[in-house]
Amino acid sequence: MVGSSSAFPDIHAALYAVLHEATEELHNPDPGRFTRRSMRDAEEIIRIAAKDFLHTPGLSIEKRYMYTDLFDLLNLVSSLMYEGTKGIGRLVLVDPDNESVDFLAKFAEPVPIRKPRWVRKVLQMASTGVVIIADSEHIYGLGSLKKSHDPSAQDAFTIDFLDHYHWELRCGPQVLIRSRYAVPSLPQEPFDKKTFIANYVRLFPQALQEDGLHLWELLQVQLRQEHGSMIVVAEDAASEAQRLHKQGTNLVPVQISEALLRSVSGIDGTILLDPKGLCHAIGVILDGDANEECTPSRGSRYNSGVRYAQASRHRRLAIVVSDDRTIDIIPRLRKLVSRSLLERHVAAFEAATLDNYHESRNWLDNHRFYISSDQCNRLNAAITRLDDLPKEVGLIYLGTNSFEAHPDMNESYFID
Repeated sequence: MVGSSSAFPDIHAALYAVLHEATEELHNPDPGRFTRRSMRDAEEIIRIAAKDFLHTPGLSIEKRYMYTDLFDLLNLVSSLMYEGTKGIGRLVLVDPDNESVDFLAKFAEPVPIRKPRWVRKVLQMASTGVVIIADSEHIYGLGSLKKSHDPSAQDAFTIDFLDHYHWELRCGPQVLIRSRYAVPSLPQEPFDKKTFIANYVRLFPQALQEDGLHLWELLQVQLRQEHGSMIVVAEDAASEAQRLHKQGTNLVPVQISEALLRSVSGIDGTILLDPKGLCHAIGVILDGDANEECTPSRGSRYNSGVRYAQASRHRRLAIVVSDDRTIDIIPRLRKLVSRSLLERHVAAFEAATLDNYHESRNWLDNHRFYISSDQCNRLNAAITRLDDLPKEVGLIYLGTNSFEAHPDMNESYFID
């Protein structure tokens, strides 16, 4: 159940599945001895948690809950094509008698939700502003939730079919779970506000924190839109607008507002800004050579952003929001770290024994990007020393891959 004490009940479901798996293992003879073969892998545990969690909507909205394997059903519906088109639309799980439901058309006989092809056919009728009204047993018609509906009542759940084999479940604005090609994932922010602004000022020294905050707010507008879009911030935006004037529409430089962004992002192409947030061009078709960061698994918008952001010695930042609501920041955002904290962990690992190496080893393993060439040499010598120490029978020793300095690391990533 979704409870007021839990902002992320889906995470609780995942934790419950992990704890259940561990409990089962502890009841076996010699627990932990043969975990490699006896315990499920992470993907399987997450899938079990997702299937269990998808009972939540039915339990929350219905007086008499009927068991429905909603996770598998939604995956199947999202995978089906209808006359060659993929299913993109919205379904709301709610009690059809809920006073917040506003029916546009009500079916004379409800459609059984356990018939996926029929459900997919109905999904084809759901367009912008019109949703499927259903509970865990039947589809009752087409309509919408009234604007007066209070999401905190937790009596309505929205399922957005975003792309082929890709959907997400929400309660109000809160995304609870996502699934792509039947692989569930927990909702998580790709970066936080503080990290974004710190990286923005680091990348564009001429910008102020207020400029980074303004771009952060524009990013939130991008995420709320129903379509994909791309913003590129370039320190050479003025000259680039002139160079690419035949591949876009130039503007008299103007501070871009949220209203202007919503308006101009409706057309194809990129919005070109300078670090101060002045818009120099819209609808720009970017150029640039392919590089190692390009990938055929992503769309043209993403690859265009990668090519352009890395095509010049000038500093550039691309914010790519895809149609399926995935977001990418190019170049990748990394948190700033404390130089003194890094050095403390390096020194701790150098002096570590087999009894106390774990904490510093784990921290350093998660912060490889920031380690200098000299520190890598010190750490690799420590790894060799620990590897060569005699070990008691039964001791669990975690090996560590050797460290290498990252070519993109520089002093701007340190906060002291």
